[in-house]
Amino acid sequence: MTVEKPSWQSIAERKRAALQELLPVSLQIESVPSADNLPNVTGFIQTFLSPAELDITENHSAEALLSKLTAGELTATEVTKAFCHRATIAHQLVNCLSEILFPQALSRAEELDDYYRTHGKPIGPLHGLPISLKDQFRVEGTETSLGYVAWLDAVETQETESWLVKALKGMGAIIIAKTNVPSSLMAIETNNNIVGYTTNPHNRLLSSGGSSGGEAALLSLRGSILGFGSDLGQFLSAAYSHPRVHHSGADSGTFPQAGASIRLPCSFTGISGLKPSHGRLPYLKVANSMEGHETVPSVIGPMGHNISDLRFVVQKVIEHSPWLTDPKVIHLPWRSEIENEVHERKAAKRLTFGVLRHDGVVKPHPPVARAIEQTVHALEAAGYEVIEWSPPPHSEAFHILWNTFAVDGGIDIHRTLQQSGEPPVPQLAVSYGENLGHLPVSTVNDLWKIQQQRYDYQVRYLEYWNSTAACTRSGQPVDAIIAPTSPTTAYRPSEGMYFGYTGVYNVLDFSTVAVPVTKVDRAQDIQVEDYSPSGDLDAAIWKQYNPDLFHGSPVGVQVICRRLEEEKVLAIAEEVQATLG
Repeated sequence: MTVEKPSWQSIAERKRAALQELLPVSLQIESVPSADNLPNVTGFIQTFLSPAELDITENHSAEALLSKLTAGELTATEVTKAFCHRATIAHQLVNCLSEILFPQALSRAEELDDYYRTHGKPIGPLHGLPISLKDQFRVEGTETSLGYVAWLDAVETQETESWLVKALKGMGAIIIAKTNVPSSLMAIETNNNIVGYTTNPHNRLLSSGGSSGGEAALLSLRGSILGFGSDLGQFLSAAYSHPRVHHSGADSGTFPQAGASIRLPCSFTGISGLKPSHGRLPYLKVANSMEGHETVPSVIGPMGHNISDLRFVVQKVIEHSPWLTDPKVIHLPWRSEIENEVHERKAAKRLTFGVLRHDGVVKPHPPVARAIEQTVHALEAAGYEVIEWSPPPHSEAFHILWNTFAVDGGIDIHRTLQQSGEPPVPQLAVSYGENLGHLPVSTVNDLWKIQQQRYDYQVRYLEYWNSTAACTRSGQPVDAIIAPTSPTTAYRPSEGMYFGYTGVYNVLDFSTVAVPVTKVDRAQDIQVEDYSPSGDLDAAIWKQYNPDLFHGSPVGVQVICRRLEEEKVLAIAEEVQATLG
C-alpha cells in the first residue's frame, strides 16, 4: 500500500500551527492592528507590559542585566518571563520567530535560579541572559529549516547542536527563540513558504532586510537583549532583470548584488551588529545553503542594542578557545592591547577616517547621505581627521560575489526545493529563477578564476589603504572607513534591489560594525526631482524614495577596519557612536 506524501502546503501549515500553539495565550494581544493603521509598533508593544517587564527589557544593557542577575537583584525566571512576553507580542506584530523555545527557556531559568540559591553564585558569565538566534543555528530539540519546507521534521540532537549554542548554554545563557530567515538565506528580504514575511517594526509597510531580518526585527522590538546572525551574500530581491553570470560593467541596472545579512537588517531596524572576519568566531555545525562553498565564506556575528554588548559576548566566546574544536577558527585570543591602542589614539585625537559617500554604482537616498555627513561632521568636530575614500572600483567586488554564488547554477537551492515540491518565493526566484536552468552551471576552472580575481582585488584594495598614509596628517594609513550600509533606509516588500555597499566587505573579509545614526526626517530629507542617474539600476532605486513613506525609519552606517581587526573596529565604532551623541 502506497502512503501518499503530504503536500508542502500541509507541512508548512502544520509548522505554523505548532508555532501558534507555543505562543502562550495569556501573553498574546487580542487584536493586532493593521500595518496601514499602525506602521510603527516600537511604542505600541510597551502598552502590554508591566512596569517591571518594561524595566527589565528596556532599561539595561546585556552587561547591566547580567550584573543584576549576578547580584541576585533579578532572578533568571523573572528576566526570561519578561522577554518571552515581549517576544510573543513581537511575533504577532512582525512575524519574526521560526522556533519558539519558551517552555525550555523557563525550565532552564528555574534550574539556574535553583543553582544560584544553592551556591550563592552564578553558573557562568552569561547566567540567566536571554539570547535569540537566527534559524540556522542548530539547537537541540528544534528544527533548522532555513526556510525550506523539506528541512522540517528533522529535530536537532545534542550531537548536532552548533558549537556556539553549546558554548552559550555552558556559560549560562538561555536560548528563548530562533528567528525567521528567507528560504535558503539567499535573499535580502526575509520571506519563506513556512513562516512568511517579516516586516520592519519601525514601519510594517517596509522590509526588515535579510537574511538576518527576523533576528533584527525581534531585537528592535526588544523581544531579546542579544542575538546572533550570520553575514555572507544574499542576492538581489526584486523583479529586476540580470545577466546570467560572468558579467562585466555595472552600468545598466541588470546586476544582482550580495552581502549584508547582519549589517543591513541592523541598519534598517536601528540596532548594532558585528560582521567579523572569517575564522574569528566558530561556524561549526551551523546550517547553511551550499555547504562546502568557501570562496567567500559566511561568518557569524552578534547583534544587539549597543556596541559594548557585542564586544562583551565576542570576548566570552573567544575565551572558550573555539579553535580547539573548530579547525577553521584562527588561534587568536582577544587582544586588549589593540583596544588600548585605539583608546590612546582617541585621547590624542589621532584617529583618522576615510569616508565613502558613493560607491560609483548606486547613489544613496537623501537620508543615507545625511547620515554619512552627520557622522563626518561629528568626527571632525571631535578633532578627528576624515579624508575622502577612493578605492579600487567596488563594482569589481560585486561581480566577484555574484559569480561566486551563481557558480553552481542554482542546483543546490532548486534540488532542496524539489524535495518538498515547494516553489521559490519571489525574493529567491528573482535571482535563481522559478526552476533549475535559469542560470548556467560553471566549471571548476571558472571557480578558480573567481578565486584568483578575489585575491587580486584584495591585494589592490590593501595597497590603496596603505597609500592613504600619504594623505593623512599623521603620515599613517586611515584607521577605519565610514560608509553607507545601503543606498536605502529600507524598501517595500519585493523592492529590495541592491546592497553592494556591504558586499564589497564580504569579498575583502574586513571586520565591520553597523552603527545606528539617525532617522528619516521628511522635512530634512526631501526628494530630489532632477537627479540624473548613472544607469537603470541607479534610476530604479532612486525612484523608490518617498520621504513620507520612509519618515521615521532608522538610518545607519558602517564602520570598517581591516581583516581580523574585531577589537579595533568595535572600539572605533563605539567612539563613532559616542561622537554622534
